[in-house]
Amino acid sequence: MKLEFTCSQCKIQNKFKPVTATRGELQMKIGDEVQVTCKYCNKEDKKHINRIDAVVDNRKVLFAFIISGIVAIVLLSFYGLIALAVVSIPLLIWVQESKSTNHFNSYKIRRK
Repeated sequence: MKLEFTCSQCKIQNKFKPVTATRGELQMKIGDEVQVTCKYCNKEDKKHINRIDAVVDNRKVLFAFIISGIVAIVLLSFYGLIALAVVSIPLLIWVQESKSTNHFNSYKIRRK
């Protein structure tokens, strides 16, 4: 999972750090509002933490797919059924990423 915000001027998604598991943890770390800078147009802006969204990190899923593909090819010659089970690992990682993203995005902080 990675966190992103949308620039109010150029409407491009930007990465946001630090990454936390929940919006409540993010609020405890940085407060209700955070100063952000768009890396494309260099506009500085204040964003409420409800405007920061979690998205699935596709690099993790791609990396798992590549590794499981290599392991499946190696195991296919020796253990056919185990190799088929290894192919399901990217699916499990994608499901976990989707659940954590949904959990982060479903919780909103009340504005004061």
